[in-house]
Amino acid sequence: MNHKIITALLLIGVAVIAFIVLKPVEQKDYSSEDIANISKALDSKFEQMGTQSHFGDKFKLDNPHSETIVESSQGVIGVIYKKQKFTWFFKAKDSKQKIDAITESFKMYFIDQLEFDKNEQPILSHIPDSMKALNTSKMRTATFKINDVEVTVSQLSGQQDVYANVRRWMTQIGLTNNSKINLKFMDDKKTIFVKMPR
Repeated sequence: MNHKIITALLLIGVAVIAFIVLKPVEQKDYSSEDIANISKALDSKFEQMGTQSHFGDKFKLDNPHSETIVESSQGVIGVIYKKQKFTWFFKAKDSKQKIDAITESFKMYFIDQLEFDKNEQPILSHIPDSMKALNTSKMRTATFKINDVEVTVSQLSGQQDVYANVRRWMTQIGLTNNSKINLKFMDDKKTIFVKMPR
């Protein structure tokens, strides 16, 4: 067989293999109705759970057969506000000891005293200037500090997947499916307080 033909066949073979390996995965386009239904289905898992504080009783995060309970030295405290147009996240992540120390102040400023205006924007004027911190990310609407613990405020559009966000927070501090966390539902389950680990 001619040397040029063999080379051409090899090049075609390499091109076919490269196409198979490197071709982009086809992504399904979801309509806004599909997304709303998916979010509603996931949120209903929270409604079924009520105020359970043992996350793993209802959800399996990594290995569904794992019985390991992980103790984490890190902690997260947060509150999620599910509004009509936006979902707001107020969150702090630090050592468990520091999170425990700021829990009451966090609740006071970001739950008890927090209000929203008619455009679903949080009114933050009640928070002392001494707590305001420099924003280090474009993803944040505001940043505050309570006793050197950074509290981030971020806004996402529409009805976000709350379950996925809580799960992500758990994995960020190394918690597994059987780890204990606190979840408290308020305002007809549109406001969700989260503290982890329990």
